[in-house]
Amino acid sequence: MTTPTLETERLILRPLNTSDAAEVLDCWESDPDVAKYMFWSSHNDINKTKEWIAFETGKIDSDDWYRWVFVSKESGKLLGTGLIYFEEEYNKYEIGYNLGKTAWGYGYTTEAMSRVIRFAKDQLGINQIVGRHAKENPASENVMKKLGFKYIKDIPYECNDGKNTYEGKEYILEL
Repeated sequence: MTTPTLETERLILRPLNTSDAAEVLDCWESDPDVAKYMFWSSHNDINKTKEWIAFETGKIDSDDWYRWVFVSKESGKLLGTGLIYFEEEYNKYEIGYNLGKTAWGYGYTTEAMSRVIRFAKDQLGINQIVGRHAKENPASENVMKKLGFKYIKDIPYECNDGKNTYEGKEYILEL
């Protein structure tokens, strides 16, 4: 299924496109604070951002990978990104998300990912979703709890292209 455009009260969730590269780099990819607990590393290379966007746009018609950018309806600016994808390690779908620092603390991630979860349940027929985060990232833990995820166990959590490993938490959401 092609990744659809979704809406919430304050956000438009849409697939990435090549014209987003500079805004993506500025909003989150160049910020080490945003990348601190992410699987990827921050950088200042527009070509690296373009390569990532090319990968993501190549997945738009996939049946197991759905990525959106979160766009403010008010300003039209990109705020962050989120996805749901099939994670072979768990044999389940998993969510992931990150927001540019200027959008932290406003509930955008919970709002966007609630809509993504509704899409997963209603359109894809998914009945379980996995989530995980570094223990040192309480904001992500808060999002997981607000979305209804239940803690399962502690796990190792690799970040920054495997350069850092933290203690992590794994969650499951039954739909």
